[in-house]
Amino acid sequence: MVRVTLAGVRSATHLVHAGGWLRHLLAHEDADVVVDYLGSGSFLGRDNVAEEHVREFLPDGPRVRLRPVGAPDHGRPVLGERRVLLSVGAPGIKPFLRLVARERTRPEVVVIDEGIGTYGDWRTRRDAWRRQGGREPWPTVRAAAVSTAARVLTDRRWALYERTGAAWRVVPEVAAAFTSVELPAEEPTAVYLTQPWVDMGLLGEDAYRRHLEDVAAACEAAGLAFAVRPHPAEAGGRYAAWRELPRTRPAELDPHVLAGAVVLGTDSTALLNLAAVHGKRALRVSLAELDHLESALGGDQRSLLDAFLPAPVPARDGAVLTSALASRR
Repeated sequence: MVRVTLAGVRSATHLVHAGGWLRHLLAHEDADVVVDYLGSGSFLGRDNVAEEHVREFLPDGPRVRLRPVGAPDHGRPVLGERRVLLSVGAPGIKPFLRLVARERTRPEVVVIDEGIGTYGDWRTRRDAWRRQGGREPWPTVRAAAVSTAARVLTDRRWALYERTGAAWRVVPEVAAAFTSVELPAEEPTAVYLTQPWVDMGLLGEDAYRRHLEDVAAACEAAGLAFAVRPHPAEAGGRYAAWRELPRTRPAELDPHVLAGAVVLGTDSTALLNLAAVHGKRALRVSLAELDHLESALGGDQRSLLDAFLPAPVPARDGAVLTSALASRR
């Protein structure tokens, strides 16, 4: 028996990664698996993980059983079991300490991707928590603690990307969780993947709207329809001026996104994954107001993005953006 404690889930994409590791475990070991799921947390005040995401992305079957928080036997040990802490981004310090305190033994720690932030360092983690509203000294203390835990406690990384010398490669075993989807027929549409910059206070509503207007105009000039795929943490209806796509599934598994001739956006995990895993035509667009975020990327983050995505194109330069869109078709 393998008992897996799943911690740190903040998005449906995290469940895709977790489900991929669990299916790999079931395929390569004969033991039954019990998953103690600790539930999902919020991002920018919203819990973006629905019950249907749990049912769809975590495995089900005679050899696996899910025990959510509140289940009568949640966390109950089983004699002779192997214990694993499956954690998103970095080892969950609190879940790890609770397991050790309760059962007096150390669990195996497996870390799955959180997103592009996973490939950063303590400084990029600190800056991310600052952008989400954290006040010093807590972002620095938290970043240092998490980075130390990642270095000391992690037994295995189930990472989508692996550095091979100066290059990066997609790890097929991890990518399998995303490549099982059938790609739809391509449509002459450009899909913009938004980020919650407005909600994070990094960009005003008017500035973001003007940016999208510039991108939409360039797409039209390149002969492409324009659609917006909002970030799950954003309120619906913000992009009603354009075709606003649903976001019930991760972008990497969404047929509306996968059907687009090109995907666009600022630096984001979904944009990277669509290009690297699915081979989608992808284009980064830049805003002067967010240039400081580009310069604040860690070395691994920058080289990973550059490995699979072209250099950012300024959205305000319509002719350059139109030319880039046309050349990506």
